[in-house]
Amino acid sequence: MCFIKTPNLPESDVAVAAMSGTYPEITDALTRLGIHVISVQPCKDLGESVCCHADMLLHHLGENRMVVANGEEYLKKELEKFGFEASYSNKCIFNFYPNDVILNCARVGNKLIANRSVLDNTVADYCEVNSIEIVPVKQGYAKCSTIVVDNGSIITADPSIAGAAVTAGIDVLKITPGNVYLEGYEYGFLGGACGMIGKGELAFTGNIKEHPDYYKIKAFCDQKKVELIFLHNGPLMDVGGILPLKTVL
Repeated sequence: MCFIKTPNLPESDVAVAAMSGTYPEITDALTRLGIHVISVQPCKDLGESVCCHADMLLHHLGENRMVVANGEEYLKKELEKFGFEASYSNKCIFNFYPNDVILNCARVGNKLIANRSVLDNTVADYCEVNSIEIVPVKQGYAKCSTIVVDNGSIITADPSIAGAAVTAGIDVLKITPGNVYLEGYEYGFLGGACGMIGKGELAFTGNIKEHPDYYKIKAFCDQKKVELIFLHNGPLMDVGGILPLKTVL
């Protein structure tokens, strides 16, 4: 197995991914595809609806480098079993904004979409040392709100992310907010309902064809040579994203 060099964008079939452990139907679907799922367990410092969300509790810096929310010992040890060098976040995570989103940032090629004022210093320092441009946005839930399509393209419903990304030279498809289930909230984010499972293979937690902007999404992804796959023939669910970490080759 190989570490994924550019976060979110595997170059071949995914072998290891991290995802919430509370959606067995999605985990089973990934397992049937030959993907080992590192199950994210509940964080006592987050609310029940998001306490297992990968996009809240860890951030892939690239290759074997990971940042894990401070104190999440189980998750750190699980990642280390697969050869990752996992370090804790500088800040502690708590169940109120903005202290719940310290790792909720979206890496797009050599850019990082993030609310700079809440971003953990461990991630910010890595970006500075490695010449990764931070694209500042108002939205703290930047990873939840962003689908990374390729190293220069995203899909989002968030206007602050869309505007900042365009200014930074990223190709953006702006979609309608909502239409994603997240218990306890009016709606979840489409970025939290998907993840790449192979080169050019974007998998969704529910039937993406039921989304009102499906044809726009499909046309955009077709242009980028990205195939849309759904893992469960039901409603789209914000599970905190499917985070690809290692590939078969």
